[in-house]
Amino acid sequence: MFDADAFAKRERALEDEFFHRIDEKLREDLRKSMQREQAREAITAATGIEDQALIDELLDAGIDSATLVALALIPSVFVAWADGSVTAAEKEAVMKAASERGIAEGHVAHEVLKGWLQTRPPKSLWNTWKHFASAAGKTLNESTSLRFSAEIVKHATWVAKASGGILGIGKISAAEQTILDEVSATLS
Repeated sequence: MFDADAFAKRERALEDEFFHRIDEKLREDLRKSMQREQAREAITAATGIEDQALIDELLDAGIDSATLVALALIPSVFVAWADGSVTAAEKEAVMKAASERGIAEGHVAHEVLKGWLQTRPPKSLWNTWKHFASAAGKTLNESTSLRFSAEIVKHATWVAKASGGILGIGKISAAEQTILDEVSATLS
């Protein structure tokens, strides 16, 4: 015998489940949106940069206010990868630069750097750094900008000189020099 009431109950249960899933999805989307907005605000507060496209680019690259300090070492990381792999000496030079910048072991930025040294970061991260460096240069006064730029070039050069060469000759490879030149051009 046909039980219309059972079918109606089942229909209501399915309908309730459907709308519950939609509500959960909407809540999750709202939570993510609020977290992203908080992350944007934190980066803006830390850098003074208000370019939302750049901030979204940073967030999409996995850079947030906690890992922002690692941005200054992206040129060093790319110099380390310039010849196709990272040597122990290059890794040590990058981590020495990190320590000099106050990035201690256990800090999230330290872990990010270790990850970039283990697995080559995408070219998009390099482009994000260049975009960031250009924007940051506009928010800093001239003397701070010069010090910031000199420090970035110094650390990248340490890495370039960390491996290679014979008797101090040819320590910086052509690939490393290309990146160093690009770093200097971006920062000037």
